Amino acid sequence: MKTCCMFAASALFFTCTLFAQGRGGGVVSGVVKADSTNRPLEFVNVILLNQADSAIVTGTSTDSKGKFTIDNVPDGEYFLTYSLLGYKEKQPTTFRIDSKRPALSVGTILLVETALKLDGVTVTSQRVTFNTAIDRKVFNVQQDIMSKTGTASDLLQSIPSVQVDIDGVVSLRGSANVLMLINGKPSPLMGASRAEVLQQMPASSIERIEVITNPSAKFKPDGTSGIINIVMKKDVTTGLNGNLTANVGTKNRYNVNASANYNPGSFNIFGSYSFRQDDRNNFSTDARAQSDLATNALSYYKDNARSLSRPLSHVATLGLDYRLDEKDNFGLSGNYHYRGFTRNDASTKVLTSNNIVTDDYDRLRVDYEYEQEAGLTAFFQHNFDGENHKLRFEFNAAQTPEQEDNHYTDVYRVPASPQTYDNTLIKQTEWKKQLTADYTLQLAEHSTFEAGYDGEFNKRDMNFYGEYFDPTQQKFTKDVERTNQFIYNETIQALYGTYENSFGLFSVLGGVRAEGSFVKSDLVTGDSIISNDNFNLYPTLHLAYKFSELAELQLNYSRRVNRPEGDDLNPFPEYQDPRNIRSGNPRLKPESINSIEFGCQLQNDNLTVVPSIFYRNKYNGFTTVIKALNDSTLLTTHENLSSDQSAGLEFVVAGNVGNLFTANVSANAFYEQIDASNLGFGNKKSTVTWSATLNGSANLSKATMIQINSNYRSARLTPQGENRPSFVLNMGFRQDLFDDKVSLILTVSDLLKTLNRKTDLNTPWLTQNVVSNRDSRIVYFGLTYHFGMPAKKSKEKALQYDNGL
Repeated sequence: MKTCCMFAASALFFTCTLFAQGRGGGVVSGVVKADSTNRPLEFVNVILLNQADSAIVTGTSTDSKGKFTIDNVPDGEYFLTYSLLGYKEKQPTTFRIDSKRPALSVGTILLVETALKLDGVTVTSQRVTFNTAIDRKVFNVQQDIMSKTGTASDLLQSIPSVQVDIDGVVSLRGSANVLMLINGKPSPLMGASRAEVLQQMPASSIERIEVITNPSAKFKPDGTSGIINIVMKKDVTTGLNGNLTANVGTKNRYNVNASANYNPGSFNIFGSYSFRQDDRNNFSTDARAQSDLATNALSYYKDNARSLSRPLSHVATLGLDYRLDEKDNFGLSGNYHYRGFTRNDASTKVLTSNNIVTDDYDRLRVDYEYEQEAGLTAFFQHNFDGENHKLRFEFNAAQTPEQEDNHYTDVYRVPASPQTYDNTLIKQTEWKKQLTADYTLQLAEHSTFEAGYDGEFNKRDMNFYGEYFDPTQQKFTKDVERTNQFIYNETIQALYGTYENSFGLFSVLGGVRAEGSFVKSDLVTGDSIISNDNFNLYPTLHLAYKFSELAELQLNYSRRVNRPEGDDLNPFPEYQDPRNIRSGNPRLKPESINSIEFGCQLQNDNLTVVPSIFYRNKYNGFTTVIKALNDSTLLTTHENLSSDQSAGLEFVVAGNVGNLFTANVSANAFYEQIDASNLGFGNKKSTVTWSATLNGSANLSKATMIQINSNYRSARLTPQGENRPSFVLNMGFRQDLFDDKVSLILTVSDLLKTLNRKTDLNTPWLTQNVVSNRDSRIVYFGLTYHFGMPAKKSKEKALQYDNGL
């Protein structure tokens, strides 16, 4: 594996060098800030125009630090325009690029806020849809006129390096152990039920998605493959502005999204509300052949199941940002999320032994389920000298109660017997509190120091109450085997420091994070407490070398950890049915990961290519293991692998053909080797896995667009078998009307009805095949209305699709 990595790195370096030498041209750069606050402005449209006829030559947008760079500028005289909704457009004096002056820095440009309509230049060239920084890739979904029909889960499908399966499980570079953040902070909603939450969160509420495969020491080191940070919209445009969207879909699906803000200048009030009625119709088959290790007798089990539900969700936010003076800012916001539904399940179970049917019955389930979160965020920021020297305090608190009220009925055919009844009530409540202090000091023009404190205080209380109907007493009786309580307490105290500097063409960002983790698992029912306290250092290093304005090399390293959650540690079993039991493992150790990545960004006027290779070495990796309790009952639990290492190659390509067609393609291939010998599964196993995503948009006119979105994921290795390949294709159409005030959208998800999940398991004593699918071809028709400031015009618009289970 190491030889392959060295060969790939050499090839990548050679390609980057050739590309860097292939082209030349002038360079124009600068920084854009707000005149009133001196803070950097992100997503400002910077357009380069010819001085002679004002023709558009090219353009770009500013990054999170307000910086921009325009490469490959031919010799000639030009001027720049800067525009952003809520600010007056600015046009500085003209300048010339030639052999005597090939590079120009325009310095700092200050934009003045305004409530007037912006009469800016209409940009018809493709906008930058993603930017790369020294430690992350940023996908600016806010710049696209997105479809309002989709969810966060749908949006993540189109992000390079990210995969979403039929169950809604999100993976980053093949690993589902990824840390999901909301606005840079942990959320209880992104815990064990995050797949379901992402399938209900409206995509229209998201501003951008950040993919951080090797985070700096400022971020939590959690997550095997890195961090996906979902940044929610918070409009700060001057005046009163907002959007209203309504969609209707097949099988009585519909959703409504509304957002607005009011900003008279010194403060900003913002809020949003989303309502979503969904319909889920799922099907699965589970076929097993199991042998008795003592007698070699074979038994066969088959389960055909279907599940019907209509999830209803509400998401609301309300907040206030207030500028106390030129140096101090204060903010307070709250959010609320509710998801509830009634689940109706039916499964037919047949057990055969010695060619004789020994069990044949139906298990029916009615489940009244809900989950909600109420959260509060407060911050105070003091700017000593603008954004270059600041101190920020932030406090986050959230409470998430959830409940499953399960009522089961077993209807027997073989052997013939009366119906039986049992119930399971599951109540869980999670509390999360986080206090952070972040200090930033710009030591010089290209030198920045950051330090801070991060304290997390988490608690989860899990209560299971089981009962069965006693026919002799004609009442329900407590089932002591299925009744238990488990309390999980976790406190994490961290200090971090980072230093970033640029030396000519070379840039470095280094840091270290010191963390103390204190975990207490309280098995209340078992009268036992298991503690696990750790102190660790997590170093990070990011290096970049700019060959030219067209090519940049990056080399990143981070040490990471993946901690088990409360569900992973809870040893008390959850009885889905008498044949399938799940439980956690209180002795499960945290994963320890060393991750290194080497990549290059290649870019010209019409094409951007970001190839990279990565290597992960993991100890005590988590894996799911299935054990036989008897000849017909399986227990699913978690164990630690001895070791797990993987190396991969990733390509992200984005380009355009004039103003007619834009596309981005990403492909990710990696080699994985796992050692599960400590679990009794023989020697090391290895496989090659790959995935690919394609997004293409054709602009039939300035106001009409058609789009396709597809992704493929090959087979993935497990210690006991593999997950089979999956593929999905989506299509969409959009028509803008009345100067983009109104948009009509039509989307079709899973056009070919290929979305499913297949899992194979092969051991000396068990062969199992599980297939899951749903009625996934879903059609949505929607309408969006923008009011207030003019809607942003963007060439590329990302339609979203419903591809969650």
